[in-house]
Amino acid sequence: MKKKAIERVPFAGGTKAEKKYINTVSVFVQEIKEERHLFVEVYENRKGKLQVPWIRMVFTEKDWGFYYPESGIWSAAGLEEVERKLQYSLMPKANKTFITEKEIDQIWSINAHGYMNKKFHSWMDVLRNLIRDIRNERARKRSANRGLRLEERIQNTPALPTDLQEWAKKNLFFNEHFLYYKRHGRYADIACSACGHTSTVATRRSESFEGQFETVIEPPRNNFPGYCPHCKATGTYKALGKTRGVYGLGKYCFVAQPYKETGAVVRYVEIEKVYRLDTMAVGEKEVMLGAKESYITTEIARTYLEKGKRPQTDYHKYSSYDGEFWDDCNLYGMNHIQITAAEVYEKSYEWLKGTFLQYSGAKEYSRFEPKYNLMTYLQRYIQWPQMEMFSKMGLHKVVKEMLDGYREIVQDQNATHPEDFLGIRKERIRDLAAVEGNIQYLKIWQMERKENTHLSEKETIFLAESEIKERDIAEVLKYTTVAKFMHKMENYSGIDIPDSFAKQQLCGHATEALKVICNLYIDYLHMRIQGGYDLNNQIYLFPRDLQNAHDQMVLETNAEEFKKRNQEVGRKYPDIRKKYRKLRNRYFFEDEEYLIRPARSAEEIVSEGRFLHHCVGGDNYLDKHNTGVSTILFLRLQKQPEIPYITVEICKNKIVQWFGIRDTKPDQIVIEKWLKKYIKALKEKQEMLAITA
Repeated sequence: MKKKAIERVPFAGGTKAEKKYINTVSVFVQEIKEERHLFVEVYENRKGKLQVPWIRMVFTEKDWGFYYPESGIWSAAGLEEVERKLQYSLMPKANKTFITEKEIDQIWSINAHGYMNKKFHSWMDVLRNLIRDIRNERARKRSANRGLRLEERIQNTPALPTDLQEWAKKNLFFNEHFLYYKRHGRYADIACSACGHTSTVATRRSESFEGQFETVIEPPRNNFPGYCPHCKATGTYKALGKTRGVYGLGKYCFVAQPYKETGAVVRYVEIEKVYRLDTMAVGEKEVMLGAKESYITTEIARTYLEKGKRPQTDYHKYSSYDGEFWDDCNLYGMNHIQITAAEVYEKSYEWLKGTFLQYSGAKEYSRFEPKYNLMTYLQRYIQWPQMEMFSKMGLHKVVKEMLDGYREIVQDQNATHPEDFLGIRKERIRDLAAVEGNIQYLKIWQMERKENTHLSEKETIFLAESEIKERDIAEVLKYTTVAKFMHKMENYSGIDIPDSFAKQQLCGHATEALKVICNLYIDYLHMRIQGGYDLNNQIYLFPRDLQNAHDQMVLETNAEEFKKRNQEVGRKYPDIRKKYRKLRNRYFFEDEEYLIRPARSAEEIVSEGRFLHHCVGGDNYLDKHNTGVSTILFLRLQKQPEIPYITVEICKNKIVQWFGIRDTKPDQIVIEKWLKKYIKALKEKQEMLAITA
């Protein structure tokens, strides 16, 4: 659309019409650079508005455009807004727009295909269908061009490595084999998927003379390791009664190869190992004939990376109509192909050397993270070339966050120096490498540079490990220093914070204890501020007994509401208090690190929910505990048994859910491991009680 030339064409002017018409339309045709243009101008039918149109619509055979003279804006939208303005109606008598028959004929002259009849269609239908036809033609051309580009990519894609399956056998499946077995008497038939042979061996020695010369093996057990008596290959035993037919085990990997001149193609491949057991019925018995294993390689996706071009990912799909095909779009029907972290084929890094991605640092990153998404890594490297530097400097955790698209760590994406890119002081780069790019430490050092202050190593460790939010740190620093704040938190928690990165860092239990105390103090501080206390008073700022002071502030801040709620739940759920001793005998457990017990009363459950800011204090959980549907347990640190830490909901011997402060799962791996240990101890305790009873 030649917009400047169209804007220079004088307005036709509107025709004054009867008062019943709100708008009036002028239509004319003009050639611009040897191309026929149809002008449709809409004017308001009132004095002073007939010189400049509200909108000028211009149409050619292959394009259209809407120009708004008052604002000077061009639009390529549809006719919906115009129809609302014109109050367009399918009933001619209801129309509020005046247009002459001559002008209508000019509009009808662009009905090139001739499939519309004047008797059944209006001039607006002609314009609407013209726009639709232009859009359809553009879509057809785009689809055709996409198909040509897709075919070109397919033709230029090299074949997969011939040794990919052999590599997968060693690196993905670790030469894993199945040993199918069926025991009968003191013998066992073993079919090996590695060699396909079926052997019959003794599982215990006979007292006969011939039995002294038999090979005897340990009795096979399902899912336990063993070896084939024939080929000596190691594998996993599979009982015939539990495993029949075909079993497939899929693994994924990435393969990077050169593409065209300096580009690269990264391929996401699934390699499926198929185990098959052949059996035959002999009378009433089932006899194993042999076993075999094979590999099926399926390419799932390809990402093409070329310098100066946007990355393009193609997907391997299947439909019942077209069979297998490649598509340049992921969405197809109800399927959505997901690409996850996987191993990288060993020769990929060598093949990347001749491409513009040869200095991406992907190989260095793989030493830290063997399984990762190579497609995403290389696309992030194109976006942020600094990833190479960070991978080679050992800042692997920073790279991982960048790989996940975490933009908050990037302070200046155009910076050439790593410290400016990350927004920290230059000397902190070495410290960041010492902690392998830990994001919590990075955030603290970003705040340090932003606030133009300097933190000691001990202060950095304290702020990073406690994970206090930046806004909370800023609130604390209004009344004290980092050093004094840290010293007080050490006293409250009983945790000694290391004064150097080189020393042994805090263990998981110490870190969680520190976080609990810091969260308790921040909550206490906010309540003091809300109450209008003078925090320059050190007694208010750092009380002698933090837990007691916090509880007092909770009572003071929500005294009426808290009292009313406690009275309500105490009256509504009295059985919680009555059942405490019985539940304690059943569910109480402790070791050196933790203890777990049921709630003493409904009021205590409400307090737990208020302190940890989650919903356990709601009527739903109180009612379930009161009626015995489930039980609310409190998991606490042994060093701080009265400070809420983890709330657990249990039903009989099954953990329903568990959460810490603000519905988080602090120290998740350790807690889940401990809870498994707790459930095991719980079952053993109940079995012992059943025996003694």
